[in-house]
Amino acid sequence: MTFAVAALLQNVFDLPLPPTGLALDTVHLVGTVLANTGLALALWCIALFALRRTTIMPAHMPARLIVRGPYRWTRNPFYLSLLLSYAGLAAILDVPWALALMPIPLAILRKAIIPFEEACLETRFGADYADYRASVPRWF
Repeated sequence: MTFAVAALLQNVFDLPLPPTGLALDTVHLVGTVLANTGLALALWCIALFALRRTTIMPAHMPARLIVRGPYRWTRNPFYLSLLLSYAGLAAILDVPWALALMPIPLAILRKAIIPFEEACLETRFGADYADYRASVPRWF
């Protein structure tokens, strides 16, 4: 939703882009790297959830706690993958408003979605999740 609003704002209130040439090509290259990194990380996370036969949907109760792969380094790699992809697509598609509005989805993740998910995981997995939470940081 935020990205769609940003695209609309870009059409109405055109934020300046780098001039064509090397600067714009560099922005597009960085965007491609970010988007592809986000996609690869998302696919890795989805594969882990599928292999462990548990839900990836935050509103559903998980069957298993995932602590392997990128979940060894951060408790929220899937959300990180989505934000990397969001930033990358903003650069590729020339929508700087999406970057300007990026604090909105970040705030929603930080203040609503992640705390809700953590409460569900604590309820479902108790001490195992508390130990995991104590040893692996959030991504921000």
